[in-house]
Amino acid sequence: MKNLLKKYRMIIIFSFFSLLFVFASVNVLGVDSDGDGLDDVVEANLANTYLPTLQFVDGEFFFPASIDYHLSNSVLKKKVGDSIITIDTSPTIAEIAVLTNVNDNYFLENKLSFEEISQDYNAWKELNGYFVYVHVKPDIKDSENYVIVQYWFFYAFNNGPLNDHQGDWEVVQIILNPDYEPLYACYSQHESGQKTLWVNVEKVDGTHPVVYVAKGSHANYFRPYQGNLGMESDIVGDNGKRINYDEFQLILLKEVGTSSQGWLEFAGKWGALGGSNEELKGRNGPLGPKYSQSGSKWQNPASWGLRLFIVDGNWFTMNWLVANFLLIFSVIIIIIMVWKIYGIVKLHRKGGLKLWAFLRTKASIGIILGIISIILTVIALSIPWYITTINIQSGPFMTDGNVDLLIIDGIKGVQVNLLGDGLVQFFGAKIPFFVIILALVVLSILDLIGMKSSSQIGRKYIIGGITLLIPVIIILLFMALLASMIPSFVSGEVPAELTIISNQISSSPIIGSYSGSIGEYGVVQLSWGLALGSYLLLIAAIVKIIGGIIALTSKGIPPSATYLPPPPPPPILQ
Repeated sequence: MKNLLKKYRMIIIFSFFSLLFVFASVNVLGVDSDGDGLDDVVEANLANTYLPTLQFVDGEFFFPASIDYHLSNSVLKKKVGDSIITIDTSPTIAEIAVLTNVNDNYFLENKLSFEEISQDYNAWKELNGYFVYVHVKPDIKDSENYVIVQYWFFYAFNNGPLNDHQGDWEVVQIILNPDYEPLYACYSQHESGQKTLWVNVEKVDGTHPVVYVAKGSHANYFRPYQGNLGMESDIVGDNGKRINYDEFQLILLKEVGTSSQGWLEFAGKWGALGGSNEELKGRNGPLGPKYSQSGSKWQNPASWGLRLFIVDGNWFTMNWLVANFLLIFSVIIIIIMVWKIYGIVKLHRKGGLKLWAFLRTKASIGIILGIISIILTVIALSIPWYITTINIQSGPFMTDGNVDLLIIDGIKGVQVNLLGDGLVQFFGAKIPFFVIILALVVLSILDLIGMKSSSQIGRKYIIGGITLLIPVIIILLFMALLASMIPSFVSGEVPAELTIISNQISSSPIIGSYSGSIGEYGVVQLSWGLALGSYLLLIAAIVKIIGGIIALTSKGIPPSATYLPPPPPPPILQ
């Protein structure tokens, strides 16, 4: 035995040092198991370095879950024409991994209702926690090299303001240079998103971006006061659950076809799939990471991220002003009102209130017209300012005669009809016209009470009348620019029919109509135009301006009509 060991000693020593060399080489050269050009150790380090912290809003039901949770509650189905076929009531990852054609219309429909999902998920997350799927990949855009770190979050349900559907995929993306230095952060929002320079990102512990997640829709924002400038009325804030970066269970994703994560190959929807009307209403489940937006997010993440709308400090300031507009405006109006009331009280003590005296002059006509204008303005607030109606005579969107498709008024702002769900509020930038107009009405009344001269009230009437024209002008400008804004509202190619209709509305925003066949919608009759509320505002503005001109050109109070304070009492004789 001793001779045998001596005989093979050199072989054993050589083998030992060979293994050391192999391990050392692996450690130095690294292992790139998915062949994307990045060592696995580098990918893991980057994934952990920039892992986000998510800040939710109070009242949020759903938080990042695992795909296993959705799969365990789902039935695999397929849409064939107008029919839905059940494929498997207990699908597996291996089964869905071979379904790689988007056009086959497979989908994983959750068996539970919204209420059941929320209750079931709440119990599940208490046991299983929160998950994030990380995709790290080098990429090239315009001959520039980048390294991309994507954080994919899956939510069991999306119950946003304008749509609700099973399953929801959102992504937070960090763009780095070849030296692994962060350049941009890109946050997904509905069908698009925003990017900002890394220096503008709020961070935890230096490298972990803070993401403010919108209630229900799970759109991602850089600040808690965003969500008010966009198509959808996203509710964003910092008053809800906060998931710190170290609370996530991180799952590193390899490039497709190089790992056991076969679910990435599934080309179906992660949620129920209905007809085209369900697509319009935002009720269809989303595609997975590999196929999202025709695969651009996964295959070309640098191109997807760099083409997003870039935001900076000025944009954040504008968002803050919009979010706090009502508070700022109210404070300013209250200060002005207090100042005017103080002036009225001061004039009253000096016997200087002249309203009744002016009502006995020619200026009274202008004053009365101003009062009529105020009454018309108040009435106009609750009456529609702009209406678009539609009549679809056949197909899945068929309506029962004419129905309101879009309504704009002074109280609820912009409302749209999703053809089945009734009118819902549209656009995050809701201008509170009713608050502004009511404030102007109150200030006009105070100006009237405390008027010092007919020329003064005349100038204020003219300015107030011009101000009343602003809402109508804004509405007409919006409709006139509708055709140019449609591409930013619709993901992908804009349908030709939508382009035709929007062009007609933009070319004739005051009033117009359209009748014709629109693909699967069949024959559609559409009409649009200013409604009674706008005409009342226009009449109120004209009446006020005329009243202002009359008051401005009147000669004021005649001497006999001037109010004089009573003479002091005679001295008391002793």
